[in-house]
Amino acid sequence: MITLRTAPGNEELLPAYGTASSAGADLKSAIDLVIPAGKHARVPTGTWIDTVHNRFESQGLIPELQIRARSGLAAKFGITLSNAVGTVDADYPDEICVLLWNTGSQDFAIQRGDRIAQLVLNMVARIDNLLVGGKRLGGFGSTGISENITF
Repeated sequence: MITLRTAPGNEELLPAYGTASSAGADLKSAIDLVIPAGKHARVPTGTWIDTVHNRFESQGLIPELQIRARSGLAAKFGITLSNAVGTVDADYPDEICVLLWNTGSQDFAIQRGDRIAQLVLNMVARIDNLLVGGKRLGGFGSTGISENITF
């Protein structure tokens, strides 16, 4: 359906399934950083969508990648997603990033390669009779946000 890629030499950053029955693949941080208590951070993963093979298009389904929080990080450290669940559209051209929010009372350190979120593939049915826009013109936050957002 969707294949992912990393920059050459960064194959260890590709998402991976923890077990044979895992529904979500672990997304990893591409950088070291500290998220201060009560703050948000946009964390790059070193991962991009490489190709999309939509064999279900004739059935009206399109692929979507969902970014979901890791329950262990939430339970132990108060680390969750700023946007609850992130959607990565199949035509998203940029590096996949994760919006993390430190709801805890202490700063949270992340090291390159740490598992920070989960990535799940869904097939989404579109709602009939709604307009469909043209070609994507931007990356992160480009389909509905008219101002630049910095983190």
